[in-house]
Amino acid sequence: MSKMKTTSFIEEGIVIQLALRRAVAAITAIIFGVIFFTALARPTSDFSDALWLQPSSLFFMSLTVGVFLVVINMWLGKAPAKWSNWISGVVLVIAIIAQAIIAFRFVGIGNADPALMRLQALNLANGSHHWFDYFAWYPHNVNLTIVLAWLLKLFHVHSAITTGYVLNSLNFILIDFTLIMSWRLVRRYVAANSAAMFAILAAMFAPFYWLALNFYVDSVAVIFPLMMVVFLNRYFSRQTTSGKFTYAGLLALTFTFGYLIKPNLLIVPIAILIYWLLAARINKTSIIRGLAGLAVFLVIWLAGVGISNAVQHHYGYDVNETKALPTKAWAAMGLNRDTEGRFNDHDAQIMSGHGVKENKRATDKLLHQRLKENGVWGIITQSYQKTITMWSTGSLGMFDSPNQFFKQPSFYQEHKNKLQFLFINLAQIVYITVLGAMLIGSLFEMLSPRRNQVLFYELIVLGIYGMHTLLWTVDAHYAFVTFPFLFMMAATGLHDISDLLEQFFAHPSYGERGRTWTGIVTLLIFAIGLGYADHHNHQPLVETGVTQTQVVNAQLVANYAQRDNVKLAPHHSLTEKVTAKRPFSRLELPDVANQADSLAIGLQMNRQTVYQWTGADIAAGSAVTLQDPGVYRLRITNRTNHDVYLPTTASAYLPLSTHAIAGHPHRYLHYQVLNVFNTPIISNKQYQLIFISFAILAIISALGLEYWPDPNWEEPALD
Repeated sequence: MSKMKTTSFIEEGIVIQLALRRAVAAITAIIFGVIFFTALARPTSDFSDALWLQPSSLFFMSLTVGVFLVVINMWLGKAPAKWSNWISGVVLVIAIIAQAIIAFRFVGIGNADPALMRLQALNLANGSHHWFDYFAWYPHNVNLTIVLAWLLKLFHVHSAITTGYVLNSLNFILIDFTLIMSWRLVRRYVAANSAAMFAILAAMFAPFYWLALNFYVDSVAVIFPLMMVVFLNRYFSRQTTSGKFTYAGLLALTFTFGYLIKPNLLIVPIAILIYWLLAARINKTSIIRGLAGLAVFLVIWLAGVGISNAVQHHYGYDVNETKALPTKAWAAMGLNRDTEGRFNDHDAQIMSGHGVKENKRATDKLLHQRLKENGVWGIITQSYQKTITMWSTGSLGMFDSPNQFFKQPSFYQEHKNKLQFLFINLAQIVYITVLGAMLIGSLFEMLSPRRNQVLFYELIVLGIYGMHTLLWTVDAHYAFVTFPFLFMMAATGLHDISDLLEQFFAHPSYGERGRTWTGIVTLLIFAIGLGYADHHNHQPLVETGVTQTQVVNAQLVANYAQRDNVKLAPHHSLTEKVTAKRPFSRLELPDVANQADSLAIGLQMNRQTVYQWTGADIAAGSAVTLQDPGVYRLRITNRTNHDVYLPTTASAYLPLSTHAIAGHPHRYLHYQVLNVFNTPIISNKQYQLIFISFAILAIISALGLEYWPDPNWEEPALD
């Protein structure tokens, strides 16, 4: 009787597990169904609306790529696995060549967080233990800043160019290992042909290249969740206690390093726990081993946190509670409708810098105020807006940082707007394809939960989504850590679609005529869809002029959270040389715009003033007439009878511009020298070439479906 009860209990547990797994898959499908819609219809405004392809184009181009990959996946499934491996290898070689070119041709720096981390690391490497106020708001960036200082000392690099080579190469290595581990997981748990599809999708995705140029927590931390997946698989596959303890320790070490760089990876252990409850066979032995593994995990994690605190203290960093943001401050900023849930300086100033109790009181007040103002419906709509901000663009805000280059090809500088248009829209097309494939894959899992790996990926992605949407601020680059999982789920979804089509084609009543008509109808759909998209986009992209800017020279590292100023006495001036290698028509000084009434700004060449601004002209952005290339002197004069403090960016070891402020050798103004013009974003020939390329993919797809061989087919075994 007891055995029957035990068996019944186990069966009931399995039923509950399956129901919960279906629920996880359903939630994933619902959320990413919404994200799929926003990616098509409402991409976030980090790129000019005029330069996005229309939703119809994005849909049909993504559909073309998706069907092409499904057809290639089906044909590779018929071939030996080595063909798929060869394709993956060729794609990897091409990608590495492209990475090498990018890593050594582009050297830049971000304009906010990455720049301040770089400047702080240079200070630490040169013996300074003074920390910028920025790190009171972002204490989670301290550890990576110290690691960056170690790298600078290890490689003895201080110049911008050489440092860029080292950091770019390191980022590419981390991203490549992440993607290779992802590829191996797809090959092992799905199929070799699906792994090839993963490789093709990843190689087409521009952010996997461009974000490597930005040494920041996102590009460094992306490898740790994948390492944790690998060690977790090894943990479950080991039968001996010593083997399980070994991989529990490696799992804990990996998590500790990842957490100390990017704290939101705390989601991963939570996902592991839920995964264990939903996928593992729970019995007395597994519970004992699980608790022992958890103890090892906690000991290593707490030891790592303690060592981290000691290292931070050694380098002079101690949390200044009076300046630090309380934890709830991030939730309060996330409810700010005006900033779409992003971090904003105004809110941060309200909730910090007033003493510990005052900061907490101000934070609680602001949080309760926004919860009351928003109400239930307001919180739902704000969550939707935060979803758009963080998840609607496949570009991940990649061109926001780095945005100041110490080295870049002249071809890129000259055609920057056109190239960004192409790369951002291609990234969006790939992203929509990935979302569609993973959405279909989630529906398959909801109907028949059978892949433990997909469950784990879903839990990690849902955890990151929920944390930022409900409890934190959002930004596009925060989602980067989840993208390897999205691509793996997409490869699995493509595999499921291919299996379904093969079963459909193998049905006796379908026959050769059915396959022929499938190819014809597919081609007809693509012809109508791409033709409509071609017509719909031609006028805004080819016939309509768009206001564009070309950066001639810039120093974009702002005063943000550094709090460095130069005092300007009444009726005194300061100057900084500005070199323009091309004609320009605009000069912007964002950090002095709020003091416009107190200043007069002049642009001089050969001691003659070629342009003068005062008051509203400065705040409006300082438009000028077209000026010739040359070396100019930017002169800022205090017109008042009292001292004026001008925000500047201090950089003792990294020259941020060709010239510093005269008399202040390590301080720089924040400026942009631009050439503003109005032309269509691409030419008619370039536009037609884009659509011809997708038409070729559509034709190949239709032919691949039409000439699918006569079935000699057995139902594939479920993974």
